[in-house]
Amino acid sequence: MHIKDVLGAGYRSVFYKKHEPGAEPLFVFMIPLVGPENSQDWGRACAVLEDTLASIQGQGYRHWQVVLCCQERPPNLPDNPRFHFVSAPPYNPASVKSDQNVKGRLMADYAARTFLEFAYVMYLDADDLLHPDLLAHLAADNNGTGYLVEQGYMIDAASGRLAPLGNAPGQKPFSRQCGSCAFIAVDFARQWFPVSYLRLIGKGHKNYVERCNRLGYPLDVIDFPAMLYVVNHGENMQIRRGNGDNKLGYIARNEVTDPEAVAQIYADFQISLQGKAAGGDLPEIDQASMATGFSKLSTMAFSRFAPSAPSITR
Repeated sequence: MHIKDVLGAGYRSVFYKKHEPGAEPLFVFMIPLVGPENSQDWGRACAVLEDTLASIQGQGYRHWQVVLCCQERPPNLPDNPRFHFVSAPPYNPASVKSDQNVKGRLMADYAARTFLEFAYVMYLDADDLLHPDLLAHLAADNNGTGYLVEQGYMIDAASGRLAPLGNAPGQKPFSRQCGSCAFIAVDFARQWFPVSYLRLIGKGHKNYVERCNRLGYPLDVIDFPAMLYVVNHGENMQIRRGNGDNKLGYIARNEVTDPEAVAQIYADFQISLQGKAAGGDLPEIDQASMATGFSKLSTMAFSRFAPSAPSITR
Protein backbone atom coordinates (compact mmCIF):
# COMPACT_ATOMS: atom_id res chain seq x y z
CA MET A 1 0.00 0.00 0.00
CA HIS A 2 1.31 3.44 -0.96
CA ILE A 3 2.00 5.91 1.86
CA LYS A 4 -0.53 8.31 0.32
CA ASP A 5 -3.22 5.65 0.73
CA VAL A 6 -2.39 5.23 4.41
CA LEU A 7 -2.42 9.00 4.96
CA GLY A 8 -5.61 9.30 2.91
CA ALA A 9 -7.42 6.83 5.13
CA GLY A 10 -6.27 8.82 8.15
CA TYR A 11 -7.39 12.12 6.59
CA ARG A 12 -10.86 10.71 5.94
CA SER A 13 -11.29 9.32 9.45
CA VAL A 14 -10.39 12.65 11.06
CA PHE A 15 -11.34 15.42 8.62
CA TYR A 16 -14.04 14.07 6.26
CA LYS A 17 -16.98 16.42 5.78
CA LYS A 18 -19.63 16.25 3.10
CA HIS A 19 -19.26 19.02 0.54
CA GLU A 20 -22.12 21.45 0.06
CA PRO A 21 -21.44 23.16 -3.29
CA GLY A 22 -23.32 26.29 -4.29
CA ALA A 23 -25.67 26.48 -7.25
CA GLU A 24 -22.92 27.80 -9.54
CA PRO A 25 -19.72 25.92 -8.64
CA LEU A 26 -16.29 27.17 -9.54
CA PHE A 27 -14.07 25.17 -11.90
CA VAL A 28 -10.31 25.62 -11.49
CA PHE A 29 -7.91 24.42 -14.18
CA MET A 30 -4.34 23.96 -12.98
CA ILE A 31 -1.96 23.77 -15.95
CA PRO A 32 1.72 22.78 -15.51
CA LEU A 33 3.44 24.11 -18.62
CA VAL A 34 6.84 22.84 -19.69
CA GLY A 35 9.48 25.55 -19.37
CA PRO A 36 11.89 26.80 -22.05
CA GLU A 37 14.78 24.79 -20.57
CA ASN A 38 12.94 21.48 -20.95
CA SER A 39 11.05 22.21 -24.15
CA GLN A 40 11.95 21.01 -27.63
CA ASP A 41 10.49 24.24 -29.02
CA TRP A 42 9.20 26.86 -26.58
CA GLY A 43 7.31 28.72 -29.28
CA ARG A 44 5.62 25.50 -30.31
CA ALA A 45 4.68 24.71 -26.70
CA CYS A 46 3.04 28.13 -26.39
CA ALA A 47 1.17 27.63 -29.67
CA VAL A 48 -0.16 24.29 -28.46
CA LEU A 49 -1.26 25.96 -25.21
CA GLU A 50 -3.26 28.48 -27.26
CA ASP A 51 -5.85 25.88 -28.28
CA THR A 52 -6.15 24.50 -24.75
CA LEU A 53 -6.90 27.97 -23.42
CA ALA A 54 -9.37 28.56 -26.25
CA SER A 55 -11.25 25.39 -25.34
CA ILE A 56 -11.68 26.76 -21.81
CA GLN A 57 -12.67 30.23 -22.97
CA GLY A 58 -15.22 28.67 -25.33
CA GLN A 59 -17.17 27.02 -22.51
CA GLY A 60 -20.80 28.09 -22.23
CA TYR A 61 -20.52 27.97 -18.43
CA ARG A 62 -18.46 30.94 -17.32
CA HIS A 63 -17.53 30.42 -13.64
CA TRP A 64 -13.97 29.17 -14.07
CA GLN A 65 -10.40 30.19 -13.34
CA VAL A 66 -7.05 29.09 -14.80
CA VAL A 67 -3.84 28.73 -12.80
CA LEU A 68 -0.73 28.13 -14.94
CA CYS A 69 2.70 27.33 -13.53
CA CYS A 70 5.93 27.58 -15.50
CA GLN A 71 9.46 28.94 -15.27
CA GLU A 72 8.45 31.70 -17.68
CA ARG A 73 5.08 33.31 -18.31
CA PRO A 74 3.94 32.33 -21.81
CA PRO A 75 3.36 35.41 -23.98
CA ASN A 76 -0.14 34.25 -24.96
CA LEU A 77 -1.47 33.79 -21.43
CA PRO A 78 -4.33 36.34 -21.32
CA ASP A 79 -3.83 39.32 -19.06
CA ASN A 80 -7.12 39.27 -17.19
CA PRO A 81 -8.28 38.27 -13.69
CA ARG A 82 -9.40 34.77 -14.72
CA PHE A 83 -5.85 33.74 -15.59
CA HIS A 84 -3.23 33.36 -12.87
CA PHE A 85 0.49 32.79 -13.34
CA VAL A 86 2.61 30.97 -10.73
CA SER A 87 6.38 31.09 -11.18
CA ALA A 88 8.21 27.77 -10.92
CA PRO A 89 11.82 27.30 -9.76
CA PRO A 90 14.49 26.68 -12.41
CA TYR A 91 14.30 23.27 -14.01
CA ASN A 92 17.04 20.90 -12.89
CA PRO A 93 17.39 18.00 -15.35
CA ALA A 94 19.92 16.29 -13.08
CA SER A 95 17.30 15.74 -10.36
CA VAL A 96 14.03 15.10 -12.24
CA LYS A 97 12.82 14.16 -15.71
CA SER A 98 9.67 16.20 -15.17
CA ASP A 99 8.86 18.95 -12.71
CA GLN A 100 5.08 18.60 -13.03
CA ASN A 101 4.71 17.42 -9.42
CA VAL A 102 6.55 20.48 -8.15
CA LYS A 103 4.34 22.71 -10.26
CA GLY A 104 1.25 20.86 -9.05
CA ARG A 105 2.13 21.57 -5.43
CA LEU A 106 2.81 25.25 -6.16
CA MET A 107 -0.54 25.61 -7.92
CA ALA A 108 -2.39 23.86 -5.09
CA ASP A 109 -0.84 26.26 -2.58
CA TYR A 110 -1.80 29.22 -4.75
CA ALA A 111 -5.38 27.99 -5.26
CA ALA A 112 -5.91 27.51 -1.51
CA ARG A 113 -4.81 31.10 -0.88
CA THR A 114 -6.85 32.56 -3.73
CA PHE A 115 -10.16 30.73 -4.23
CA LEU A 116 -12.05 30.76 -0.92
CA GLU A 117 -14.99 28.67 -2.09
CA PHE A 118 -15.95 25.19 -3.22
CA ALA A 119 -14.45 24.17 -6.55
CA TYR A 120 -13.94 21.32 -8.97
CA VAL A 121 -10.21 21.21 -9.72
CA MET A 122 -8.70 19.69 -12.86
CA TYR A 123 -5.00 19.19 -13.46
CA LEU A 124 -5.14 20.00 -17.17
CA ASP A 125 -2.25 19.23 -19.50
CA ALA A 126 -1.29 22.18 -21.68
CA ASP A 127 -2.31 20.44 -24.91
CA ASP A 128 -5.70 18.79 -24.26
CA LEU A 129 -9.10 20.13 -25.33
CA LEU A 130 -12.47 20.20 -23.58
CA HIS A 131 -15.83 19.52 -25.17
CA PRO A 132 -17.51 22.96 -25.40
CA ASP A 133 -20.48 21.95 -23.23
CA LEU A 134 -18.55 20.01 -20.61
CA LEU A 135 -18.61 22.55 -17.77
CA ALA A 136 -22.27 23.43 -18.30
CA HIS A 137 -23.30 19.82 -17.88
CA LEU A 138 -21.11 19.24 -14.84
CA ALA A 139 -22.40 22.42 -13.22
CA ALA A 140 -25.97 21.27 -13.80
CA ASP A 141 -25.26 17.92 -12.11
CA ASN A 142 -22.98 19.37 -9.40
CA ASN A 143 -22.58 16.21 -7.31
CA GLY A 144 -20.14 17.69 -4.78
CA THR A 145 -17.71 14.74 -5.01
CA GLY A 146 -16.08 15.02 -8.45
CA TYR A 147 -16.06 13.54 -11.93
CA LEU A 148 -13.99 11.21 -14.10
CA VAL A 149 -13.55 11.35 -17.88
CA GLU A 150 -13.64 7.80 -19.26
CA GLN A 151 -14.63 8.61 -22.85
CA GLY A 152 -13.02 10.90 -25.39
CA TYR A 153 -10.69 10.78 -28.36
CA MET A 154 -6.97 10.56 -28.96
CA ILE A 155 -6.03 12.79 -31.90
CA ASP A 156 -2.79 12.93 -33.86
CA ALA A 157 -1.83 16.59 -34.20
CA ALA A 158 0.32 15.92 -37.26
CA SER A 159 -2.36 14.23 -39.34
CA GLY A 160 -5.73 14.91 -37.72
CA ARG A 161 -6.42 11.17 -37.42
CA LEU A 162 -8.29 10.21 -34.27
CA ALA A 163 -9.41 7.18 -32.30
CA PRO A 164 -12.00 6.75 -29.54
CA LEU A 165 -11.01 6.20 -25.93
CA GLY A 166 -13.47 4.43 -23.66
CA ASN A 167 -14.60 1.09 -22.31
CA ALA A 168 -15.79 -0.53 -25.54
CA PRO A 169 -13.99 -3.70 -26.72
CA GLY A 170 -10.53 -2.88 -28.07
CA GLN A 171 -10.52 0.60 -26.58
CA LYS A 172 -8.60 2.00 -23.64
CA PRO A 173 -10.28 4.23 -21.03
CA PHE A 174 -9.48 7.92 -21.36
CA SER A 175 -8.45 8.08 -17.69
CA ARG A 176 -5.77 5.42 -18.22
CA GLN A 177 -4.20 7.30 -21.14
CA CYS A 178 -4.47 11.00 -20.34
CA GLY A 179 -3.86 12.98 -17.17
CA SER A 180 -6.58 15.53 -18.00
CA CYS A 181 -9.27 13.18 -16.78
CA ALA A 182 -10.65 14.21 -13.39
CA PHE A 183 -12.49 17.05 -11.69
CA ILE A 184 -11.58 16.81 -8.01
CA ALA A 185 -14.02 18.33 -5.51
CA VAL A 186 -12.38 20.53 -2.89
CA ASP A 187 -13.79 23.22 -0.61
CA PHE A 188 -11.09 25.85 -0.18
CA ALA A 189 -13.24 27.73 2.35
CA ARG A 190 -14.49 25.01 4.72
CA GLN A 191 -12.43 21.87 4.13
CA TRP A 192 -9.65 21.05 6.57
CA PHE A 193 -6.19 21.31 4.97
CA PRO A 194 -7.31 21.44 1.32
CA VAL A 195 -3.72 21.57 0.03
CA SER A 196 -2.84 18.38 1.92
CA TYR A 197 -5.99 16.81 0.48
CA LEU A 198 -4.94 17.65 -3.08
CA ARG A 199 -1.42 16.37 -2.41
CA LEU A 200 -2.81 13.08 -1.11
CA ILE A 201 -4.55 12.64 -4.46
CA GLY A 202 -1.49 13.80 -6.39
CA LYS A 203 -1.09 14.00 -10.16
CA GLY A 204 -0.90 10.27 -10.85
CA HIS A 205 -4.06 10.02 -12.93
CA LYS A 206 -4.18 6.22 -12.82
CA ASN A 207 -4.69 6.49 -9.04
CA TYR A 208 -7.41 9.15 -9.05
CA VAL A 209 -10.34 6.75 -8.63
CA GLU A 210 -8.85 4.71 -5.80
CA ARG A 211 -7.53 7.69 -3.85
CA CYS A 212 -10.68 9.78 -4.18
CA ASN A 213 -12.72 6.78 -3.00
CA ARG A 214 -10.41 6.33 -0.03
CA LEU A 215 -10.77 10.01 0.88
CA GLY A 216 -14.56 9.74 0.77
CA TYR A 217 -15.23 11.72 -2.40
CA PRO A 218 -15.85 9.16 -5.19
CA LEU A 219 -15.70 10.32 -8.80
CA ASP A 220 -18.82 9.94 -10.95
CA VAL A 221 -18.15 8.88 -14.55
CA ILE A 222 -19.06 11.33 -17.30
CA ASP A 223 -20.90 9.16 -19.79
CA PHE A 224 -20.02 10.90 -23.06
CA PRO A 225 -16.79 11.74 -24.96
CA ALA A 226 -15.77 14.84 -23.03
CA MET A 227 -12.12 15.50 -23.93
CA LEU A 228 -9.59 15.36 -26.75
CA TYR A 229 -6.18 13.93 -25.87
CA VAL A 230 -3.80 15.58 -28.36
CA VAL A 231 -0.60 13.68 -29.20
CA ASN A 232 2.33 13.89 -31.62
CA HIS A 233 2.76 17.66 -31.67
CA GLY A 234 6.39 17.57 -30.55
CA GLU A 235 5.90 18.69 -26.95
CA ASN A 236 4.02 15.76 -25.39
CA MET A 237 5.38 14.37 -22.15
CA GLN A 238 5.03 10.90 -23.66
CA ILE A 239 7.39 11.86 -26.50
CA ARG A 240 9.99 13.06 -23.98
CA ARG A 241 9.58 9.69 -22.25
CA GLY A 242 9.92 7.81 -25.55
CA ASN A 243 6.34 6.51 -25.67
CA GLY A 244 5.08 8.41 -28.71
CA ASP A 245 4.95 5.33 -30.94
CA ASN A 246 2.56 3.60 -28.52
CA LYS A 247 0.05 6.42 -28.94
CA LEU A 248 0.24 6.46 -32.72
CA GLY A 249 -0.06 2.69 -32.77
CA TYR A 250 -3.28 2.92 -30.77
CA ILE A 251 -4.69 5.42 -33.26
CA ALA A 252 -3.71 3.18 -36.18
CA ARG A 253 -5.53 0.22 -34.62
CA ASN A 254 -8.66 2.11 -33.57
CA GLU A 255 -8.91 4.99 -36.05
CA VAL A 256 -12.29 6.48 -36.89
CA THR A 257 -12.28 6.20 -40.68
CA ASP A 258 -15.83 7.12 -41.64
CA PRO A 259 -15.55 10.67 -43.10
CA GLU A 260 -18.96 11.76 -41.78
CA ALA A 261 -18.17 10.52 -38.27
CA VAL A 262 -14.80 12.31 -38.30
CA ALA A 263 -16.40 15.52 -39.52
CA GLN A 264 -19.04 15.31 -36.80
CA ILE A 265 -16.46 14.83 -34.06
CA TYR A 266 -14.53 17.85 -35.35
CA ALA A 267 -17.74 19.87 -35.39
CA ASP A 268 -18.70 18.77 -31.88
CA PHE A 269 -15.34 19.88 -30.50
CA GLN A 270 -15.29 22.97 -32.73
CA ILE A 271 -11.90 22.27 -34.27
CA SER A 272 -10.75 22.36 -37.87
CA LEU A 273 -7.93 21.03 -40.00
CA GLN A 274 -6.84 24.55 -40.92
CA GLY A 275 -3.06 24.69 -41.29
CA LYS A 276 -2.54 20.99 -42.04
CA ALA A 277 -0.93 21.61 -45.42
CA ALA A 278 1.52 24.02 -43.84
CA GLY A 279 3.39 21.35 -41.95
CA GLY A 280 1.22 19.47 -39.48
CA ASP A 281 -0.07 22.13 -37.13
CA LEU A 282 -2.59 21.30 -34.45
CA PRO A 283 -6.25 21.14 -35.34
CA GLU A 284 -7.29 24.72 -34.62
CA ILE A 285 -10.15 25.83 -32.41
CA ASP A 286 -12.93 27.34 -34.49
CA GLN A 287 -12.98 30.76 -32.88
CA ALA A 288 -16.15 31.83 -34.73
CA SER A 289 -18.08 28.88 -33.31
CA MET A 290 -16.66 29.55 -29.88
CA ALA A 291 -17.91 33.12 -30.03
CA THR A 292 -21.48 32.08 -30.79
CA GLY A 293 -21.59 29.11 -28.43
CA PHE A 294 -22.09 25.41 -29.00
CA SER A 295 -25.28 24.75 -30.96
CA LYS A 296 -26.00 21.03 -30.63
CA LEU A 297 -24.53 17.70 -29.70
CA SER A 298 -23.78 15.04 -32.27
CA THR A 299 -26.42 12.55 -33.25
CA MET A 300 -23.64 10.11 -34.13
CA ALA A 301 -20.69 10.02 -31.79
CA PHE A 302 -22.70 11.53 -28.92
CA SER A 303 -25.97 9.64 -29.50
CA ARG A 304 -26.13 8.39 -25.91
CA PHE A 305 -25.86 11.85 -24.39
CA ALA A 306 -28.94 14.06 -24.31
CA PRO A 307 -28.20 17.81 -24.40
CA SER A 308 -31.06 18.55 -22.00
CA ALA A 309 -29.45 16.76 -19.04
CA PRO A 310 -25.98 15.52 -18.16
CA SER A 311 -25.37 11.80 -18.39
CA ILE A 312 -23.45 10.83 -15.27
CA THR A 313 -22.80 7.31 -14.03
CA ARG A 314 -22.81 6.90 -10.28
